[in-house]
Amino acid sequence: MMSIQEKAAAVYQVLKEVYGQSPWTLKQIVSDMQQEHVDYFTFYHQETLLGFLAIQQLPGEMEITNLAVLPSYQGQGIASWLMGQLDGFEGRIFLEVRASNHRAQQLYLKHGFEVIGQRSNYYHDPIEAALIMRREGKNDR
Repeated sequence: MMSIQEKAAAVYQVLKEVYGQSPWTLKQIVSDMQQEHVDYFTFYHQETLLGFLAIQQLPGEMEITNLAVLPSYQGQGIASWLMGQLDGFEGRIFLEVRASNHRAQQLYLKHGFEVIGQRSNYYHDPIEAALIMRREGKNDR
């Protein structure tokens, strides 16, 4: 079984490959993984982490804090499989996505999310707006 430090290092490597530089430091990832209401769903091939989904659970709702798949494995259904891990959750799920990330937006729409708002200048390097997306809970649909 991998230690939190090893899992965090694998997540950090994926983030570096996806974004060119990780938006989170290794220390931040370790700290995040140690939080009681945070979970990381992972997809490995042999011993290599190909993608992960990070979530934070709140009373009656959940926030997706990150979803990343190695560039050479994108388009193979890994992100969709990771999103499927949330199908049993009955509350509302929120996330933010770059306004320019149409591929991710399509994935989220496919999984029942809708755009409910926008945050100006939310992202840095480059500065960009975030779309706020939500999937209603099972009782709200």
